[in-house]
Amino acid sequence: MKHHALALLAGLGLGSAFSPASWKAPSAPLTRIARAHMHTTPTRIHNPTLLSETEDGGDLNSPSQPPPNENLLSKLLSNLRTAASDGFGTRAKNVGSTMGVGDVVVPLCNSDLDKRTSLAQGGLYSGVEYIICDIEEGSGEEGERLVDERIATLKPAYPLRPHLERSDWPITLPVSDVPLWLNRATYEAGTAVGTLMLAGTYLTIAATLATFVRIVGVPSESMEPALMPGDAVLVTRSILTKPKANDVVFFNPPSELDDAIANSKVGRAAATEKVTIASTKGKQFLKRVVGVPGDRVGVRDSNPYVTLQCSDGDTHCEYRVDRTGAYSRPDVFSGASWNRGTPTINLGRGGEESNADRSQTLEKGQYFVAGDNGYRSVDSRVWGPLKEKYVFGTAHWVIYPIKHFGPIQTGPFAVEKGLIGESASDL
Repeated sequence: MKHHALALLAGLGLGSAFSPASWKAPSAPLTRIARAHMHTTPTRIHNPTLLSETEDGGDLNSPSQPPPNENLLSKLLSNLRTAASDGFGTRAKNVGSTMGVGDVVVPLCNSDLDKRTSLAQGGLYSGVEYIICDIEEGSGEEGERLVDERIATLKPAYPLRPHLERSDWPITLPVSDVPLWLNRATYEAGTAVGTLMLAGTYLTIAATLATFVRIVGVPSESMEPALMPGDAVLVTRSILTKPKANDVVFFNPPSELDDAIANSKVGRAAATEKVTIASTKGKQFLKRVVGVPGDRVGVRDSNPYVTLQCSDGDTHCEYRVDRTGAYSRPDVFSGASWNRGTPTINLGRGGEESNADRSQTLEKGQYFVAGDNGYRSVDSRVWGPLKEKYVFGTAHWVIYPIKHFGPIQTGPFAVEKGLIGESASDL
């Protein structure tokens, strides 16, 4: 009994050079534009400790680290307030003219790849934090033009990956060689905001895909041979289009399914023995659409059919028959499940069809669905029409395994003629 109950539920990325006599140009291959007849009056702002090591080998050039218990949220909010006044991204305040010795700054080259490459060859990496070891102010003439220039000596504020480390740090270069200098707070705030925006974008995409698209695994044999157990199918949500006959729909179990199970031979026996049958709640199913709203639907010899047209006073008709075949245990459900002239099936508590009047036509928002392998499928033959509110979407493609990849094959439909009252085998 328990085995059969379970079976019923089986059915996803330099420029200018200024060379006053008081400083030495770096040996690194920075690109330079010669400035002839330059006469300058440099002023040096110098901090020797930032150019040396401690006695024990410690690096004094690295920025002071926050205490371990510093509130990261408070730091982020402080950085955001600074960035709000200084601006973000390419509109951020350029601190090249105001930065001083000991400041931690971040050079940026935006989208200028050539400039980025040239600076990197000289030891200045865009987007890396650098500490200012020395600033030299200079002014003079270049031809007939007055020039103010700042010369910065700097090195990374923290150790870099081994392949990026250089032996010639600190390096010296004109501040104007870098298009944009940001203070650390503005850069960190911008990075945080950018990360949050990117994460938000990914989450939005994921939520959209989860809303409109799903990958569903096939759990049982009820849709063989079109869908095999273990297949993964792509399901798209039915919003702009409605399911059509021959489509495979993915849906939540209707309440009528639980009712049909409860009224089945197994359900009645379980109730008598006070045994609880597992609910279908939380499970989802794949079945073939046999009939859509407006279709005249019935079942003959376990095969669902749709009446296409009739002549001779509705006695000679053409039918579209879905040859699903008989269920493995037809005796478990009401005999009306396998032979009736209406889509609905009204069951009394005794398991027999009631005498209530029922329409021969599917109403608005109703679909008649069945498994291609009727031998292993509990479907609309047993519980009646599937309401549209339970349908998530339509399955179109098998995406796994590769040997099954492709569009889902059509169902076992046949158009046949016959007299009303004939069995499906005679059509």
